[in-house]
Amino acid sequence: MANERRQYSKAEELELTTQVEGYCPLCDSPLFYQKRSKRYKGYELAHIYPLNPTSQELIELEGVEMLSQDVNHPDNIAPLCLRCHGQFDKPRTREEYEQLASAKRMVLSKAVQRALRNEHHLESEIGVIITKLHECELEGTDVALALDVKKADDKFDGTLPLLTRRKIKRDIEDYYNFVKSAFRELERRDPTASEMIFRQVRTFYLKQKKLGLPQAAVYTNVAEWVRLKSSACTLEAAEIVASFFVQNCEVFE
Repeated sequence: MANERRQYSKAEELELTTQVEGYCPLCDSPLFYQKRSKRYKGYELAHIYPLNPTSQELIELEGVEMLSQDVNHPDNIAPLCLRCHGQFDKPRTREEYEQLASAKRMVLSKAVQRALRNEHHLESEIGVIITKLHECELEGTDVALALDVKKADDKFDGTLPLLTRRKIKRDIEDYYNFVKSAFRELERRDPTASEMIFRQVRTFYLKQKKLGLPQAAVYTNVAEWVRLKSSACTLEAAEIVASFFVQNCEVFE
């Protein structure tokens, strides 16, 4: 029995186009166009796994990981520009399916992270640490002398790229003692502040770990969470704090 095409509400369509930021996930063309003073829809909603696969598509797509067992579920739907939709459907190849499914997984992952960031609070005092980092002059300091960074190496696995490993280790070597000192100063003013931040970071990390994400994604997500919650004006400062938490054992084991 053939599956019937479901009608999607305006709210669902808005969410689907917002997920891809208004651009076709295959060719990056805008999904809307303007003529004179009006904006028009320039996309169609495509089933990533076909609504009613042909016998050829069933063979072509055998064994692929589906985004939803319900082919009409929004997780299996992507807004495509008219050109890409026509090419995608006629006929659908395994490579094209994997490309669009991968793009959809990415936007779904972003939505999960956005929800987690909203769900998990981080004490506003983290902003004090970020501010100190922005004001820090590292030249002439000896922050790296007493630090053994081998502990960080022991926590890395094969999912963390070499460049990211090096960056984390450099941040630890350069800034760990400085950030630790800033937390101690914070504790003198509020004895509970540092401990609360450490626990919040650990909980956020464990939520990332529960999702089964690779270490590179976990590190990026922690840094982005710190950046947003601290209103950091640079991502670099948030990454330094994330590296501190790697060495301090709130992130990774």
